[in-house]
Amino acid sequence: MYISMVRIYPSPGCTQAVVNILNTLKGPFAANANCLGCLITVEAEENGVVCYTEQWRTRDALDRHLRSLLFNRVLEAMECSRQQPEVDFYEVTGVGGLELVAHARNTH
Repeated sequence: MYISMVRIYPSPGCTQAVVNILNTLKGPFAANANCLGCLITVEAEENGVVCYTEQWRTRDALDRHLRSLLFNRVLEAMECSRQQPEVDFYEVTGVGGLELVAHARNTH
């Protein structure tokens, strides 16, 4: 699995516009079997910093997305940032759930 994380620092009064741009991606992503999800959060304590996360099944799927016209919407949202947006990509080799929590809490 591949995860992309984008932090956008909207100018004052532009946070909702950035969220609206990113919200337009949810429908197309729901129809894409290789997209495992996308999440938009707004950090209240950091002047409306918008965090946008996508999860992709394969590297090929992520690469196709980065070349797509749909990704232009992400770039459009990033252009609304008052400072350099932060963009990170992660390759996830393992995923745990509550069993990981249980294991950690029960290990001495």
